[in-house]
Amino acid sequence: MVKTRREIQFFLFANSYSGKKISVYLKGTFSGKRLAMAIKRLSVILDFGHKQVADFVVFGTKSTNPYKRLPNSLRMYLEIENELLKLSEEKLDEYSTALEDYQRQLLYPAIERAVGNLLGETDDDSKFQTLLEERFRHAIYTYYKVVRKYGLPTMRNIPFILSIIS
Repeated sequence: MVKTRREIQFFLFANSYSGKKISVYLKGTFSGKRLAMAIKRLSVILDFGHKQVADFVVFGTKSTNPYKRLPNSLRMYLEIENELLKLSEEKLDEYSTALEDYQRQLLYPAIERAVGNLLGETDDDSKFQTLLEERFRHAIYTYYKVVRKYGLPTMRNIPFILSIIS
């Protein structure tokens, strides 16, 4: 099975915070021909196939994992994106303390949570804290390395992409 850069790029986009937020916005804002035009613009902006983007936005179809075993850098990226989604949902929950805990921040708490999740079980709190601090910088580097390598949008790019589409 040949893994092309486009397959990996679309897989990462479809499983990212940006991909899900853009998809929800398009489905909630547009319908009919306007939705089709917005999907066409999105596919041009992000340089994806029109059918891929249409299936993702309209039907929620996700790309399959192009790897049998996901590389560590991509696994870290997807874990951070998953935590971004969880944090954004927690901030919307009126009973959650995430809004007071993190104020306006999302990315760094998501990275911290993702690193903590990937560390696994550690009995000693001080050992866990030192491992967390060591791997935190590496996780930031890995996240932005994957974003740059595959040309993926970050949460900062979402408003610009949506303004171009609208």
